[in-house]
Amino acid sequence: MIGERTEVAGSSMKTTIPHKDIALILLGASVVGIMVFAAGSVALPAGIKALFAFIRLILGLAYVLYVPGYCITAALFPRADDLDGIERNGLSLGLSVAWVPVLALILNWLWDLSLIPVMLGLLASIVVFSGAAVWRRERLPAGEAFAPSMAWRPRPWWRELPTLDRRVYLLSAGALLVAALAAAWIFLIPSPDEFMTEFYILGRGGLAEDYPRVAVVGEPLRVTMGIVNREREPMVYRVEVWAVDPWNDERRLVNEIGPFSLMPGEAIQQEITWRMPWAGDDLITDFNLYTEGQEGVEPYRLLRLWLNVNKS
Repeated sequence: MIGERTEVAGSSMKTTIPHKDIALILLGASVVGIMVFAAGSVALPAGIKALFAFIRLILGLAYVLYVPGYCITAALFPRADDLDGIERNGLSLGLSVAWVPVLALILNWLWDLSLIPVMLGLLASIVVFSGAAVWRRERLPAGEAFAPSMAWRPRPWWRELPTLDRRVYLLSAGALLVAALAAAWIFLIPSPDEFMTEFYILGRGGLAEDYPRVAVVGEPLRVTMGIVNREREPMVYRVEVWAVDPWNDERRLVNEIGPFSLMPGEAIQQEITWRMPWAGDDLITDFNLYTEGQEGVEPYRLLRLWLNVNKS
């Protein structure tokens, strides 16, 4: 039980918080949860938002790379003499790295792998492991449970460490720093694919299925075309629809849409119609997307539809 414990010695009264490390972890978990939810719902000035994101990143990395393993280690080894400091910290890092993929598999099976489910799953697992650690510590005789000191003085502690222990701590810190930098790169540096135009076609019912597969020469065919500008700047687009007979090396322009402008983040979706000029099996319809200034070059995006065309 995490709460206040009062000890009376003679006429003096001393108030302590048992399981301070677990209490601190649960407090930090609450802060992380609040920051994640607030990030998407509270409008902040640019400078405060950047500081907010940095603090959230630091706490988030700690709660992904260290805290879950620390709670598991605390539950598995509740006695103070079960492990020394290096073993406990190393096991905390290793178990965190091992637990996160397992949690991802569970969430992918039960729910989703988006930000909120991952955060809730991580915090729930931390609460469960923390509860198990507290329960096991409470069952031990007084003085045997692991209880790290919160009044940590780094300089005297470092001087008292043997040389080998110092090297192990430095290697662990280096590995953690590399992992943190890799995670920061993944989450903070956007992928170039995030800023590429989305270009798609939909079949009947507005779904990515049920496309025209069989047609008749001269019969109108229809799909829904969609474009989303992810380029971070205004763009001008046009679309050319080409009928292609790959067996006879023939191409014919059967429709052209645009040009039209889209602001960053803006989207357009409209119906496209065309007619196939020849009969044959495995004929192609190419949907070529061009941006402003593209003439006689490869299309910026290309979608292809295969279909059989009958004479009548």
